[in-house]
Amino acid sequence: MSRGSQLYLGYLWLILAFCGGPGVLVDCQTPDDVNMLLSDLFTNYNPRVRPVQNQMDPVVMDVSLYLFSVNEVDEVNEKLVTTGFLDLKWNDALLQWDPNSHSGIDLLNLPQKDIWRPDLVLKNGFTKFKELGGDHYYLTINYTGDVFWYPYEVFQTRCAIDITYFPFDEQTCDISFIVWCYTASEVVITKSSNGVNEYEYEENAIWTIVDTDSEVKTESFESQITFSVTLQRKPRYYVINIIVPIVCLGFLSQLVFVVPTEAGEKMSYAVTVFLSFAVFLTMISADLPKNSESTSILSVYLVVQMMSGALVLVISAMELRLHHRKTTNQMSLVFVGIVKAERRLRCVTSCRSSEKVASTLVEELDLQAEKNSKGTTCNSDIEWSDVTSSIDFFCFWVFLMLNVSVTLFLFLYISGTI
Repeated sequence: MSRGSQLYLGYLWLILAFCGGPGVLVDCQTPDDVNMLLSDLFTNYNPRVRPVQNQMDPVVMDVSLYLFSVNEVDEVNEKLVTTGFLDLKWNDALLQWDPNSHSGIDLLNLPQKDIWRPDLVLKNGFTKFKELGGDHYYLTINYTGDVFWYPYEVFQTRCAIDITYFPFDEQTCDISFIVWCYTASEVVITKSSNGVNEYEYEENAIWTIVDTDSEVKTESFESQITFSVTLQRKPRYYVINIIVPIVCLGFLSQLVFVVPTEAGEKMSYAVTVFLSFAVFLTMISADLPKNSESTSILSVYLVVQMMSGALVLVISAMELRLHHRKTTNQMSLVFVGIVKAERRLRCVTSCRSSEKVASTLVEELDLQAEKNSKGTTCNSDIEWSDVTSSIDFFCFWVFLMLNVSVTLFLFLYISGTI
């Protein structure tokens, strides 16, 4: 035997080994086989007829959602935008065949317009109704009649936004689909095998998914499925750009009482801080939905700070009025008591009368009234500038303690710590 014949036989045995050895037939699916199968299946097939042998039986569907990304949560318009595709499965009893009779063909991919499909639509969509998929979409059918459809969409759905705990809030948004024309006795959704599947999910920069759920609801006239997505806001951006400046402004407003009345900038400083709060309130209001069902605690905090700033303006105006009073004007006992109380807290005693200072402010005021009735005074060293300085002292500490208490309680509350 020549060397060429040996090589020929070697290649022949190698091919037979890969094909299953001698005596084994290799299946070959030609275009004619596929055309023959399609001709057999669609000879009497009508895509407008429900694919069940007994038209009294419903078509049973399994619907799941594969979520790619959360594109946007529009708080102002209360809209959720997501990207993903639906996984729909049902059985078409009119598209079944025996693979052994058709060269082993057990799977077909057909355009979605060629076979019956359920009229599943987005129920809580933000735009008009439209059918899922398109002419370029294909469905997969196996020989048992099971149909697999994966329509890809950018879903725009309505989502009620609760902004009470902004920016430490959680929002639960629903994506609901309903069989529009067919009744529940004709097409029914029985389950969701995979629920919401985060297939190749891309994390959002502002929102993170903390929980998902699916609920099938079947009533006498309709069948629907609702996918729920619970989102938690990432608060870092808002803490750095909104909350920290607001808290700092809140403490800056107390510094009005540190600025001396003689400086002449007390009122302008107070007005500047007040207007800064108004600017931040406008910024936050622009990012929140315009409704009365829920109110952001942060907005309430800003309103409280603005009211505090308005009160600071009133007190500063009164101080300026008192500071420029003439020394000949008689001083009220209330102002005298304020000055003496401030000096006691500072451990400074300017009145060195021989009489013993009472243990409480009320007793001291009574003693002062008695001395004035006798024509003797010990407050000759108290001036109107001392009165405004004492008012600044008390207002600074009172406003500071109130601001710290309210701020700590507020942000511990909205962050869920308490």
